[in-house]
Formats: sequence, C-alpha cells, structure tokens
Amino acid sequence: MDRLLVLLAAVALAMPVLALSEDPAPPPGAAKPAEAAAVPTQAVEVMVGEVITLPYNRSAAYGPGRVRGPNVNLTDGGDGEWKGNIKDLSGVFKVTESRISGANLNMVMERDGEEWTCQGTVDGKRVRIVLSPDGLVARYDNRLYDLKRVAPDLWATIPTGPAIRVKGDAAGKSPYYPQFILALLAVL
Repeated sequence: MDRLLVLLAAVALAMPVLALSEDPAPPPGAAKPAEAAAVPTQAVEVMVGEVITLPYNRSAAYGPGRVRGPNVNLTDGGDGEWKGNIKDLSGVFKVTESRISGANLNMVMERDGEEWTCQGTVDGKRVRIVLSPDGLVARYDNRLYDLKRVAPDLWATIPTGPAIRVKGDAAGKSPYYPQFILALLAVL
C-alpha cells in the first residue's frame, strides 16, 4: 500500500502545473465561442410569461432565453437560433423579425400597430394566429379558437367554450417575440 501511495505521489509531482486562471488554447481551426453566453444562466431561467389553455390545462412558460412546458423545451442559442423541441419537432429553429423556421415549422409574422398575424405550417398542419387588443383567433389544423378578451389575463369563447389564460408578459400589449408565439404553438 505504501508503494502505491509513493507511486501516485511521484506521478502527481511529475505532472505540469497550470494556473487556474489560464484557459486552455483552443484546437486549431476551432470557432470562437458565441456571444450568446453573455446572458447569465439565471436570466435564461427566469420565467416572465405563461400561456395556459382552458379547460385542458396545457401550459407553456417563457423567459428572455427559454420557453418550456410539457410540449416545449427551447433555449435561445444566440444569433437568432432557438434549440430544442416543440411538440414532436426537434432541432434548431431560426428566428428573424418576420419568420420562425426550422424542420417542419415555418411561420411568418406580420405586425400592424397593436395587431399581428402569424401564419404558416407546423408539422404539415396549417396554422394561423391573429392577435388584436380585443381578441385572439387561432386556427391549428382543423381546430378553431375564436376568443374575445374578457379580462386582462383571459381570452374566452363567449358564452362558453375553450379559453386561453395569460400571465405576466403574455398579458401585455407587446409580449416577447418569438417566446409568446412558441408558447402559443405548444399549447394549441
């Protein structure tokens, strides 16, 4: 046993010592890390808005760099890329001011003041979402939601029927983009 300890000590002493502040040199041809890491992990994890469908209780919450729920887990990868999955679709989704696109997901965004329309396809299903201060109309494949704003945090079918409850940023006039749309797609 003593010989083993002496051998281990000799090997440890023979190894070069690196200062803790030194970063190892990147391999030749390696890309510089993306600037997306500038957002602290805590900021990515803070949820500022949530969308819930009633009476089904499907929900998705979002923050500055993340959208998550039972049917969605997406993280902002920087440079307009969101990585993860939404419904049964996985991969990298490219986001610009007017489009969200990726494998089997293509949505085009149009804004006009406080009203906006987002339409396209998700996994081959036609999707159209129209949001105005007074209501939300959403068609997802063969399902239609024609909801009126009945409270600051609730769009509902009048007199009875499905509803969408929004919390935090999602209840505002200009919710985070693309987070709000991705959350809606995950719960519809």
